[in-house]
Amino acid sequence: MGIVHIPRTFAAIAKGYWKRRTSPLSDREKSLVGLGFQQPPYVYTSRAGLFDVDVMFHMNNASYLTHAELARWEWSSFGGILDANLKSRSYFIVTASMIRFRREIPPLRRFDIETRIGGMDERNLWVYQTFHNSNEGPSENGTSNERGKILAQVFTQAVITKKGKVINPRGWIEDHFPATKEYLDDLSVSGGDDASLFDEKAARFKHLEEALRQSAAIYDEESNR
Repeated sequence: MGIVHIPRTFAAIAKGYWKRRTSPLSDREKSLVGLGFQQPPYVYTSRAGLFDVDVMFHMNNASYLTHAELARWEWSSFGGILDANLKSRSYFIVTASMIRFRREIPPLRRFDIETRIGGMDERNLWVYQTFHNSNEGPSENGTSNERGKILAQVFTQAVITKKGKVINPRGWIEDHFPATKEYLDDLSVSGGDDASLFDEKAARFKHLEEALRQSAAIYDEESNR
């Protein structure tokens, strides 16, 4: 797997840097697109290729997660997240992920993935990605104003670590990006009566993760008896 995946990862990173270099957006605008504060969001484009298709003659379920990861690498190099990680010697670590499939992607079909940070709390960041039927022409400068129907949705939980410890993502963003307090407040998951639809997604995701964590702990405890 690494023989295929590692070159694809480096290619995605290089493509993100190339889009950043050639984009007419200012550095500030690129960072805001990368964080999801500016519309339209960052767009990764690919096709359902030879390594993606299964015996059902459509893109395999696991390939959706592979492309979601490649999209995050490309997004991180375009928006400055990868540079911020390298500069601060920190790491963007995925801790959980879920996916919802809506429509199949046939062989060689071109598709887009929109990537944005949807929310955060004092520990976690949540990245929201949506697969879409691609427009006929290539996306311009990493963004697209027109979207096809949603084919799949990916919800990823991540943390920022430094020296082996999880750090507050809000402070990390404040240190490395031109994000205003208003932007950061919009990203904070409130969980209150005025919670947004994304807040509800994050709350349910955290509840499911905790339930899975507890079941794993019970299994491990019983296995050690």
